[in-house]
Amino acid sequence: ADDNFATIVAAIEEGRVIYDNIRKFIRYLLGCNVGEVLTMLLATVAGLPLPLLPIQILWMNLVTDGLPAIALSVDPGDVDIMHRSPRLPQEGIFARGLHLRIASQGLLISICTLVVFALELFLGSGRLDCARTMAFTTLVMSQLLFVFQCRSEEHRLWETGFLDNLWLLGAVLISMSMHFGVLYIPALQPIFKTVPLVYGQWALVLLFSGWCAVASDLVISVYGRARRHLAWMRA
Repeated sequence: ADDNFATIVAAIEEGRVIYDNIRKFIRYLLGCNVGEVLTMLLATVAGLPLPLLPIQILWMNLVTDGLPAIALSVDPGDVDIMHRSPRLPQEGIFARGLHLRIASQGLLISICTLVVFALELFLGSGRLDCARTMAFTTLVMSQLLFVFQCRSEEHRLWETGFLDNLWLLGAVLISMSMHFGVLYIPALQPIFKTVPLVYGQWALVLLFSGWCAVASDLVISVYGRARRHLAWMRA
């Protein structure tokens, strides 16, 4: 409207950022939900006690997932977003392997959660309430790390940084603080059926939550290299 080419460039950049943020939002929420569903499904198939209670799943969906997902919608986008080739107009929202990213991350989250649950139940304290609390916390921490991975499809977790989106950082800190309240405030423990975790249990939770994030980046890197290799062979 103002006959300025710079305005067109800015509009294209804004459109790309909005489209990417929609994909980030979908990737995060569906990845978290797939992780929760697979955790319950695989535990049932394996004959284990339920690792999560309904009130805990509701808490994750309303608090742990909700605030960071909203913060993703205002993410500034990749610094090299204007260096990409234009996407195809007929491209679907799950194109470029988004469905595989969602499925693989959900599977990783569920496996790490079930391993922590089983270790505490059979090799740790043997208390079901403690094992459930650790599974609950592993899911929460895995999801809060996963949200930083969702900031970019082109760059790895260590490349995107943590300070470019202060809204996201604040949302994660609030979600963590609220989860700590569920674990350590006596009035909330009977409601969410949780128990306080000690240092050794936190170490196990953080180990598997962190491994979940690292393994996800490794899977994506291997998948990307395989795709590039196949494209080179076909050319």
